Amino acid sequence: MKLVVFDVETKKAFDEVGGYYPEKLGVSISGVYYRDDEAHVEWLRGFREESFPEMFKLFETADRVVGFNTISFDLPALSPYYVGDLQKLPNLDIMVELEKKIGHRVALDAVAKETLGEQKIGHGLDAIRYYHDGDWESLEKYCLQDVVVTRKLYDVGALGKPMKFKNKWNRIIEVPVDFSYHPTDRATVQTTLF
Repeated sequence: MKLVVFDVETKKAFDEVGGYYPEKLGVSISGVYYRDDEAHVEWLRGFREESFPEMFKLFETADRVVGFNTISFDLPALSPYYVGDLQKLPNLDIMVELEKKIGHRVALDAVAKETLGEQKIGHGLDAIRYYHDGDWESLEKYCLQDVVVTRKLYDVGALGKPMKFKNKWNRIIEVPVDFSYHPTDRATVQTTLF
């Protein structure tokens, strides 16, 4: 299986674009974890805007494209850079899968803390500041850490193990998930003729 796990950071915040318009935020960097089980290849890399065409080729050939809150945020944010429909990729949004089970959204940091014993190293607004300060090293480190956490959560779910988070009453909630991959899950996407 060819797996892509990704996360994006944006150039602007919602208050700068007049509301919830991810497509207007501009993407500063996209972090990608790539694993090809058949070729025994895996790597982690940040893609800046000029490298997005190369990144999209990975998305198009992946058997599964995984992220956290990607359906309503990351994919719309990337859509101005892509000629096709990113929503037609074989997407698995961990946040959406959890929301289906528990009836509400839950934050990446909350799930990572209780499921993995790890936390994010910052906040999305930090990433915007890094971009405006030209601090690409901190920006990439922040983004790739989110990708690593998301990949670890995916791997937990691929083994059929539950995700955990604390609810508003400070009780740990276990959510059963099954992210195991079946070749029939693969959607086909053709975006270019070349």
